[in-house]
Amino acid sequence: MNKNKSNQFLDRRSLLAISGAVVMGMGSQAAIAQTYSDRVAALEKEVEALKAENEKSGVIGSFKGGRLGFASKDGDFTFALGGRLFLDTAWADTDDDSRDLGQETFVRAARFAAKGKIYQDWRYKLQYEFVGNGAGGFRDAYLQYHGFKPGGNNLVLSIGNQFMAYGLENMQSAKYIAMMERSAPMVALGQGSRRLGVRADVYGDGWNWAGSIGQRVPGTASPQDDDDPLGLFTKVWFNPVLEKGRMVHLGASLRREELRGNNQGVRLRVRPENQVDGFRTLDTGVMGDSDGFDGANLEAAFTYGSLNLNAEYYWQKYDELENAGANTREEPEFTGGAVTGIYYLTGESRPYTPKMGGTYGAVTPNNPLRGGGIGAWAVSARFSTVDLTDSGIDGGRQDVASIGLNWYPEKRLRFSVNAGWASVDGGPNDGSDPTFLQARTQLEW
Repeated sequence: MNKNKSNQFLDRRSLLAISGAVVMGMGSQAAIAQTYSDRVAALEKEVEALKAENEKSGVIGSFKGGRLGFASKDGDFTFALGGRLFLDTAWADTDDDSRDLGQETFVRAARFAAKGKIYQDWRYKLQYEFVGNGAGGFRDAYLQYHGFKPGGNNLVLSIGNQFMAYGLENMQSAKYIAMMERSAPMVALGQGSRRLGVRADVYGDGWNWAGSIGQRVPGTASPQDDDDPLGLFTKVWFNPVLEKGRMVHLGASLRREELRGNNQGVRLRVRPENQVDGFRTLDTGVMGDSDGFDGANLEAAFTYGSLNLNAEYYWQKYDELENAGANTREEPEFTGGAVTGIYYLTGESRPYTPKMGGTYGAVTPNNPLRGGGIGAWAVSARFSTVDLTDSGIDGGRQDVASIGLNWYPEKRLRFSVNAGWASVDGGPNDGSDPTFLQARTQLEW
């Protein structure tokens, strides 16, 4: 009897022990399962984070408007390739047969460029010219910062080889000017080539200001006197009207060029707005030495629908001349101006932005050729005058009237024909009065 009770007691203890072990085992398995679940959840989070980081750091390629570009998916970095090719043919002759200018066919420009942004607020551009007027070499090569907003206005700081803040036509890309060549007064009395320096642009509500200081870099194109070691420039411009298809632009610029004792002499000379034979209709010759000169520019532009008009006036005065013979101690002043118009026969309007001095852009045809249309057609005209005669300096005076026909079958493709008539009074080519006809095939990407 006692033995049976003892066995029953042992059986109960064994049963309790087994039950406890089972319960503990189940609890342990639940804990292990929970641990595995936590680990899986953590791994899933890590995978999602890696996927998000991978998507964020990915690169997106694009080909918009005829340009190849790349961008990070977060938009912090972009990189785009571009370039231009100008193929020209031109004929010119003088009215008095004093010089047989003849006909030439040549590559006017061939450039490649890369530009983009870094961390949203930084911009860069690098552009190289392989041929064209003047020496080949770097053109635009600068870095910009767009992050400052003083008083709620946009401030852009630039450092590198770039255009200084002076004039209107001078600030335009050669791809988007109304005529094939820049006006004679702009070449003679405008800024000239780019400068290596710093520039600041402030964009307000309907008003803008820019200031810059720069030094010309050897190897860049210099259409007039290339002896200007240092230049100071400032410009202010306003847009009392700025809306789709309508624009009014008014501006003024000042410059100071320090020649710093340059002993190579000062010289200005001008082509008749074409590139045939390198013929300069106006030429002051070496005027003597000067410490520098001051310049001023007034500009106005107007767009109403398909019509765009531009007008500029230039003034330039040299410091007292030295080593100039009979002209020693003279302070010659030279002036010039131009009026240019373009009208789109097919209804387009000339693109404009108030940034960077007020600049024009590529025309987008309403009916491009690839869609069965006729592209964009425009007629253009310009009258320019420049006077390089003053204070005993007889460089001559030139007036040029020119007309043009432009066809844009696609946004970045242009075919142009220009004809012009020049009148020359005084100077070494008095009465030469050249006429010219020139055509261009222009491609940009």
